[in-house]
Amino acid sequence: MSVRWIRRMRCEWRARRLLADITLLTGAYCGLVNRLDDGFNEDTFTDAYHMRHVIEPRLGELEAYLAAGTLPDRWHAGRRGQVADGLNAADELMDKARTQHNEMLLLEYEANGMPEHVLEHIRQAMAGTDGLLGGIEVMRLDEEQ
Repeated sequence: MSVRWIRRMRCEWRARRLLADITLLTGAYCGLVNRLDDGFNEDTFTDAYHMRHVIEPRLGELEAYLAAGTLPDRWHAGRRGQVADGLNAADELMDKARTQHNEMLLLEYEANGMPEHVLEHIRQAMAGTDGLLGGIEVMRLDEEQ
């Protein structure tokens, strides 16, 4: 056993544990997103949103192991493909849920009498974010004001 072999084995084990963690997190993320597909809940969306941001750096770390050549491609490709497919499907559902929620908010704002130029500004802000629109207080103005 050389130092090089020991380092390689440690990297392989770390990468395998990392992929197992990513797989578990992805399963939880997909479960949350499927709950969103059944009916929107802001807390569930927030949990799924944060879960996705927990998964992302781990994927980057796993890619670094692969780029460094410490993992064989054939070992990594199959499991990573499954994880990527799950993440892509869940991300599409997240986008759908976010869009539906934000559109409902815009309709509510419009019904409460928000001016069109403000609604357009909100739409532009909505297009540039992957989060939910916040709760904007909409107050009716008297005609005199």
